Amino acid sequence: MKQDLLKLLQSLLRGELSRARRRRRNRSPWLIGGLVIGIAAISYFLHEPKAPSSAIPKGAELSCAVKSVYDGDTLTARCPEGTVKVRMFGIDTPEMGQKPWGAKSRDALRKLLSRNDITLRVRDQDRYGRTVAQVFVGQTDVGLEMVRRGQAAVYEQYNDSAVYRQAQTEAKRDRRGIWEKPGSQQDPAAWRRLNPR
Repeated sequence: MKQDLLKLLQSLLRGELSRARRRRRNRSPWLIGGLVIGIAAISYFLHEPKAPSSAIPKGAELSCAVKSVYDGDTLTARCPEGTVKVRMFGIDTPEMGQKPWGAKSRDALRKLLSRNDITLRVRDQDRYGRTVAQVFVGQTDVGLEMVRRGQAAVYEQYNDSAVYRQAQTEAKRDRRGIWEKPGSQQDPAAWRRLNPR
């Protein structure tokens, strides 16, 4: 019904535009303006927004399947609630522009999520509307495992877990992943500030 109404208004607008070209009268701009406003108003009121990911309450546990992995700390999951964009809790990984570190981190996450079935433990929602969650494969906290493997840094601004900090200390000591050699990959947040999108 909505589509039919929009198509009708669009055809009226097209017809009036072609008549206006032929007539060149002063009242046509008023009619065209009215039709444009009408289409915009009807589109606005008939639009059915998707349920935002904020509808997922903090503390919820969701059984999902991995749909795609964007980078080392962001993925999309298919959940009973629909598609959920997930920012992994408590870790920060090199951006894709930080070559080769961003791709290495993303590939490490893909490998950890290769089983496809995950559990999300929802913690919050970030300023981009993504669901912030701990991600588990079985009993394994994937974010913690990324830190252990040296593919992620602890996002200290948001994560004060002693377990995560100990895992990072060990990864640094053993020079794993991003700790292999000094560079901007060790502080992705600082790199983002210097390299805005």
